[in-house]
This record gives sequence, structure tokens and C-alpha cells, in this order.
Amino acid sequence: PSGQMQLGQFRFARQEPAAAIQHLKTAIRWDPNSPPFHHDLAMMHSLMGNTAQAIAKLRDAIRLAPQEADYHYKLGLAYSEQGDMPQTIAALEAAVKADPRFARAWYNLGLARNQAQQIEPALQAFAQGEAADPTDPGIPYARATILAQLGRKAEAIAALQKTLQIRPNHPEAQQL
Repeated sequence: PSGQMQLGQFRFARQEPAAAIQHLKTAIRWDPNSPPFHHDLAMMHSLMGNTAQAIAKLRDAIRLAPQEADYHYKLGLAYSEQGDMPQTIAALEAAVKADPRFARAWYNLGLARNQAQQIEPALQAFAQGEAADPTDPGIPYARATILAQLGRKAEAIAALQKTLQIRPNHPEAQQL
């Protein structure tokens, strides 16, 4: 099965997606209980724009490895592509539950909650993301933009200052 997965990755790299998918389907047929095979097939579907198929394969991977935060995270991104905010939020919440130090998942959870008009939970998610990765300037910047929209000027300025401490030449933060 791992040879089929490698052949699939090779074919995909050579711009032969149909052949790549067949190799990964063979790997899954030979070893249906290996989460990475389902994950890799999901990523190929996602790269080809087949979001529904990517979601199905990510669900299979999660069924086999429910504590793998990255699978939940990618499922959340796939649901986001479809515009399904409740499912996006649920998947990203599962990702941060599986790995509370997953800063990028906290960041995307903040964005999703904000889009769903869950403002305070969005700000809480950004705070968790900042704690998980204090070197990422995008997280305090996202928090700053929401605070600015809410008219919470002092808090927005503090978040912008934090962004600029991390990356002094952050153009969006300088502009805001």
C-alpha cells in the first residue's frame, strides 16, 4: 500500500491527477485502515477543487485517527471553502481540542467565528492563538481589525502595537 501511495504522489507531481488518484484508491483498497492514505487522497481532491470528495476522505481519516488535530483542521478549511460556517467552526473546535497549541487552527477558528457573527468567541480564539504562537503577527492583526470595526480603539491600537513588535514592517498594520 505504501508503494501505491508513493506512486500516487509521484504521478500527482507529474501533473497526472487521474493516475495519482487511482494509485491512492488502490492503497486504500489494500489497507483501508491507514489514515494517511485517506488524508493524502483528500489533499489531492482538494488541490483539484473537488471539495466534497476531500471532505469525505478527511472524515474517513478522522474516523480512523480521531485525535489527529491536522485532519480536523483541514476538514475545517474544506468546509470553509464550501461556506458552511457551522461545520467549519465544529471542525476547527475539534482541532484545537485535540491540540490546544495549534495556533493556526485557533486563528482560523477566530476568522470563522467572526464570519458567523460570534465576535467575543472570535476574539477569544485569537487570544488562544496568540498564546500558542506569540511570533505570528497575523493573529494580533486579525484581532486588531475586529476591535477597530467594533470601535474599541484602545484595544485595537494595543493589538496593532503587538503586531508591529513582532513584524515592524507589517504593511497592513502600519496602514490601519
